[in-house]
Amino acid sequence: MNLKRLKSVVIATTIAVTLNNHAIAAEKSAPVDVVFTLDMSGSTNGLIDDVRDKIWDMNNELSRLSNASTIRYAVVGYGRPSFNSKNQYVKVLCPLTTDIDFLAGELYKLKPNIEKGDQFVGAAIRASVETLNWSSEKNAVKEIFLTGNGSTFLGAFSVQVSCELAKSKGISIQPLYCSSSLRARDIGGWSLVGGFYNNTVTDIKINKRLPSYTTVQDKNRLLDLASELSKTYIYYGKNGLTKFKTMISNEKNAMNSGQSTFEALMYHKISDEYQGQQADWDLVDLIKSRNGNLKNINPTTLPDSLKTTNPEQLLTKLMELKEKRNYLISQLRQLLPYNRQNQVNAFYATKEDESKMIFDRVVTTALKAKINGDVLAAN
Repeated sequence: MNLKRLKSVVIATTIAVTLNNHAIAAEKSAPVDVVFTLDMSGSTNGLIDDVRDKIWDMNNELSRLSNASTIRYAVVGYGRPSFNSKNQYVKVLCPLTTDIDFLAGELYKLKPNIEKGDQFVGAAIRASVETLNWSSEKNAVKEIFLTGNGSTFLGAFSVQVSCELAKSKGISIQPLYCSSSLRARDIGGWSLVGGFYNNTVTDIKINKRLPSYTTVQDKNRLLDLASELSKTYIYYGKNGLTKFKTMISNEKNAMNSGQSTFEALMYHKISDEYQGQQADWDLVDLIKSRNGNLKNINPTTLPDSLKTTNPEQLLTKLMELKEKRNYLISQLRQLLPYNRQNQVNAFYATKEDESKMIFDRVVTTALKAKINGDVLAAN
C-alpha cells in the first residue's frame, strides 16, 4: 500500500472512530437526583399535597426523557417545630429513591398539621446536601427545588455557606417562592440563593391546580381492574407486608385526590418501569426472575391463607396469578394507552399561562431543560 493510500485509510479510520465515540457519548444518559426541600410551616400549608398528589405525573413525564438514565427523588422538610430544634427544625422525610410507591407512601403518612415555626433555610440546604446519598457520577444532574417563603437568613447555618457547599458538590438549587404578602421583604434572600447557580426565583401558588384532566371515560372499569390487579400481588419477606400495604394505601389516597391522580399512578404501575421490578417483596415477580424457584422463602412471612401451602401448590397458585396479572395489565393498557402522556401534555399546552405558577409544571419544565441541557453540555 502506497503512502498516500495509507494516509487516506488512517484518516478515514480516525473519522469513523471519532464519530463512533460521539455516538456512544450521545447515547450516554445522565443519572438524575431531584430533592424537594420544602417549607412545611403554617405559611405554606398545602404544599405537601402539591408534591404527593403530583409525584406520579412528574415521574411519568420525566421518565420518558431518553437523556435520563435513572431518576431518584428525595424530600426534606423544614420549618415544623415537631421536627426538633436540635435538627434546626429540618427532617429528611424520604431519602433519594427510585421507588415512587415508597416516596408517596412516606409523604401520605404526614399529617397536614399547621405548625408555626421558624424556617432555617441555611440548615435545610445543608441537610439536603450532606445527609443524602447523591450520585457521584460526573455527568449526573443534581437539583434541589427549595420551596417556601420567609427570610433565608435565620438559624445557625449561613445560607451563603450552605449554597457554596452545594455548588462545590455540583448540586444546583432552584428557588421556588410561595406567594406571600411579605414577598418584597423576603425575595432578596431567595434571589441570593438562586444567584449562586444563575437561577432566577420562580413564584408559585400553593394548592393551585390546573383543571382536572382524565383520559378514562369508564371510571368504574378502571377501579375494578386496578382492584383486581392489586390482588395478584403476594407479599413475602421481612418488608413484604409493609410494601403491600403501602401500595394499597397509595391507591386509596390517589383516588381520594382525584381521578387524574389515580390515572397517573396506574399509568406508572402498568409501565415497564414498575412491572417485573417488585421481586424483593412480591412472589409473582420473584418467580419471573427465578423461573419458579421458591427456595428459602419463609412461609411465616406469607399471607395467612398461604402460610401452610406446600411449595408445589404455592407455585401453581403463583403461575395462575401471573397469567391473571398479564391479562389485567393488557386490559388496563387499553384504558390507559401508551400515548396517554402525550394527551396530557397536549392538554397542558392549552393552559400555558395558567401553568406558570403551578408547582409540578414548574418543576417538570425546569428539569426537562436541565436534563437535556446538562447532557448536551457534557457531550
